Amino acid sequence: PRENVLPVWPVNTHDASIAIGVVPYHAIAPKLNALQAVSDRVSASVVGKSSSGYDLYGVTVTWPETAAEARQQERWKREIENEPVQAQNDAKLKAGYKTPLFVNANIHGNEWEGTDAALRVIEEFATSNDPEIVTLLKRNRLVFNVTSNPDGRVLGTRANAAGYDLNRDLTIVSQPETVVIRDLTIATQPTIALDLHGYVEPTLLHPSTPPHNVNDEYDLYIKHALPNALGIEAGLKALGHPETQRARIPFRDDAPGVWDDFPPIYVPSFSMLQSSIPYTIEAPLNPRGTNLTPAERVRRSGINTDVHEVAIRESLDYIQEHRDEVLFDQAEVFRRGWAGEPQRDLPDGYVPGWGPEDNYHTTLPRSYVIPVGRGQRSDTAAARLVDLLVGSDGRVTQATAPFTANGKSYEAGSYVIDLHQPKRGLVNSLLEPGADITDRVDDLYAGPAAWSQGLTWGATVDTLWDELPSVPTKRTYDGVAKGGLPAGTPDLRLDIQDGADLLAVNSLLDQGVDVYRLADGSVVVPHSGANRRLAAVETRTHKVKFTAAPAGWTGTELDEVVVGYLGTVEERDTLLDNGFEARALAANNLATTLTADVDVVLVNSNVNVAGLTAPNRAALDAFLARGGGVVGLGTQGAAFTNATSLLSVTATAGASLASGVVNVVNSDGPVASGAAATSWVFQPVWYANVPATAKVEQSYAADPLLSGWWAATNATNGQAAAASQASIVSAVSAGGNGVVLIGTDPTVRLHAKGLHSQLGRAILFASEQ
Repeated sequence: PRENVLPVWPVNTHDASIAIGVVPYHAIAPKLNALQAVSDRVSASVVGKSSSGYDLYGVTVTWPETAAEARQQERWKREIENEPVQAQNDAKLKAGYKTPLFVNANIHGNEWEGTDAALRVIEEFATSNDPEIVTLLKRNRLVFNVTSNPDGRVLGTRANAAGYDLNRDLTIVSQPETVVIRDLTIATQPTIALDLHGYVEPTLLHPSTPPHNVNDEYDLYIKHALPNALGIEAGLKALGHPETQRARIPFRDDAPGVWDDFPPIYVPSFSMLQSSIPYTIEAPLNPRGTNLTPAERVRRSGINTDVHEVAIRESLDYIQEHRDEVLFDQAEVFRRGWAGEPQRDLPDGYVPGWGPEDNYHTTLPRSYVIPVGRGQRSDTAAARLVDLLVGSDGRVTQATAPFTANGKSYEAGSYVIDLHQPKRGLVNSLLEPGADITDRVDDLYAGPAAWSQGLTWGATVDTLWDELPSVPTKRTYDGVAKGGLPAGTPDLRLDIQDGADLLAVNSLLDQGVDVYRLADGSVVVPHSGANRRLAAVETRTHKVKFTAAPAGWTGTELDEVVVGYLGTVEERDTLLDNGFEARALAANNLATTLTADVDVVLVNSNVNVAGLTAPNRAALDAFLARGGGVVGLGTQGAAFTNATSLLSVTATAGASLASGVVNVVNSDGPVASGAAATSWVFQPVWYANVPATAKVEQSYAADPLLSGWWAATNATNGQAAAASQASIVSAVSAGGNGVVLIGTDPTVRLHAKGLHSQLGRAILFASEQ
């Protein structure tokens, strides 16, 4: 064991856990410290911090190992991934490897009981001399993320203190808690992973309905996932509680789309791409609410804790009963990746209930290239994407010499991703455009139905279907961008195509540097010795690349921008991530928050302008009278510009779960000039009846959906209705206000980082009129 004395937190009598009779956050560290003191089977450590600063606890329970034995366990784990054929035939590995089980508890803060079940199992396994438990410890490592959302546990909220649902963030990793979950999953390489939730009655547990992620080796998953689920169901019945006499297994019990495992954003979906057999476990009884007596809340939380404990124990038993096959199949996922084998088509009845509706596949290319320098839209975006791939345990190399592939020339340093690698499904899931699944399912659990960081994070990514570039490469563990300045003493132009460019612009403005916006949305910094020195700092800090400004340029001078937002934490954090000063506004406090220093209002919430109180309406009128700019997102933004007579359009939204990568057509303008030919939507919005005084800077293509799901609930909101309609509109109002409407989704879940430059350009345009 690696025993650590965990810091103890002060007693918090307001911890929301107390009311339902579960362990409050402040009691977790003392309990783990006590178990480490009395048992040589427990290793506990602080593995990270929550968004508000709480400690995150990683705990391993296993039979004690010497340092040499621990090193051997690590070698065997790596052998399974790196030498899978050898591992499949390694008798010593089969006999001696401790199969890992990973338990992620309490990711939704007000779904508490997974933590209590984890602590119960940790305590029993740490102290029991039951021969069966001793055998399990000698054959397994149990790894626990005891409470992956302590913020929400204490506050009684689903989200963390920053306002994010952590179980939507595994391939965005915008939150510190999610980084820990991802890293523990990768480090553990679990055979089975359990994500403990509540509350769905009866108890819900995976496997899921289709659509299934097209990059999974689903045959190797479902053959174990379904029988283990049935074993968990039997264990629940054996508890004897009336509320646990049956379970809901979506694969068996629900129609396609009701509870799918399609996006890789969830803990189980991400874990499957790491070659695990994962589960969501939804305990049945909601202990929340003021209409329950204290005794009833405690009774419910006790049953829920029992349910999660059964899931842990039954999964351990399944691993032991099917140990050789589970290990073989985990290695088989990696073997197929290394070999570049095609995915399997499964016959109807492969497992009970398997049918053609379950067969989801993709065409795997031979490799990808992410260019650097020439041919790359944004080197900073490319570096960010590489960091995501590497951080998710994908393998990326860099070319050590220039090369040509598929008729295109690439500079040395370009990233080459050989898809013959163990976690090819994970890598391809992040890079490929995705599939249009509109015609395959009538519903989705949540979405998004396509994500494609390869198309939505702002970098140029080239797909090589049949070719691995013939060039020497070296493996890289970091994305690297190199900023630069042109030679000589020209005025400096920066084409804003990434959030890093916005950070540089806002930094220069904050330092009082003269910055001018050109008609195409790029900016120019006039030459002076001081300006060049400050620009050089930005190239080193944010890795941006300045070029020489065109001769005879003319532009509008910018100033520091304060943005008030009517929206959510997503708008707040997108603004902050791109260097803007963000001010929270609300319709009921505009009189005190919409002060004279606010330059632009970003609108992504429903505001009843006609219903504002007199002081709040006066503050809004004063803002507009002094030329304040407005950037509106979706239908809410259009409703605001219509109500204030700034820009009248007809806004239409697709179905609520319509989402994915869309084809767009850009025109020259301050917002969309130089933008990519694809964008991202999570409920697409389009604008019709755009007045002649406005400019349509971007529109949906004639065939709008490249990948995702976009069904029409009626004839007005399907893909055909959006075809060729405006997605970005800019204008200057009669009163001189800069106005932009954006119908794509640059802020949702902090995902579409490639759209941040468009939002930033819109803000800069709106600020200067």
